[in-house]
Amino acid sequence: MNETLDPEVAVVEYELAGEIATTGERGSARFIGVLRVRDGRIVGWREYQNTSAIQHALG
Repeated sequence: MNETLDPEVAVVEYELAGEIATTGERGSARFIGVLRVRDGRIVGWREYQNTSAIQHALG
């Protein structure tokens, strides 16, 4: 998790990996999430991904 100048906003980077059941091929894709947190609860979430990388990962 990466802190920002706004104490209510944090940025996370993560990777999802999986396997296509019909082919057994594995793939992964990286994502960025921008979270707004207030009173210890997530009140907003924006997600960004590289859709061409996801398409490539899915074959």
